[in-house]
Amino acid sequence: MTGDPEIVELLEGLPEGAVVHVDARVFALYMLGHKAIGDQVDEVMKVAGSGDLSVQTSVVTLYQILAEVYRFGRPDLAAEVAKILEVHPRVSLVPATTDVTIQAAEVRAQLGGGPERAIQIATALTKGARAYLTTGSGLRRIAGMSVFNLEA
Repeated sequence: MTGDPEIVELLEGLPEGAVVHVDARVFALYMLGHKAIGDQVDEVMKVAGSGDLSVQTSVVTLYQILAEVYRFGRPDLAAEVAKILEVHPRVSLVPATTDVTIQAAEVRAQLGGGPERAIQIATALTKGARAYLTTGSGLRRIAGMSVFNLEA
């Protein structure tokens, strides 16, 4: 495997079929064409495309990204952004179920932070993710998962 050495090391350490959870900020930067984040996420997507792992994100990612689209006065992009996440061939968009919501409340009580972050982490935990990709979140560890802070 070639590419960013840190992301390659993370991916090689995961068992075949592992789930990787990608948070909203990573997807937002990826969709905006951020070079460093894009290269790292491309490496993850390449491995996902080979069938060795699966990539997921919470439906709250769609909410978070669309909020920014509207904040920047670009409602014309909303449907396009939603479609990209909904039909991406290598990404599962996970709904916020009752189980995720209960887990999110526990996560927020333990770690603090906003509800979006708690829902992202709870989605990863509930769906058995083995790795959590984030950027600038300050997260270092989540029980049972490798946390990887991508460089923005």
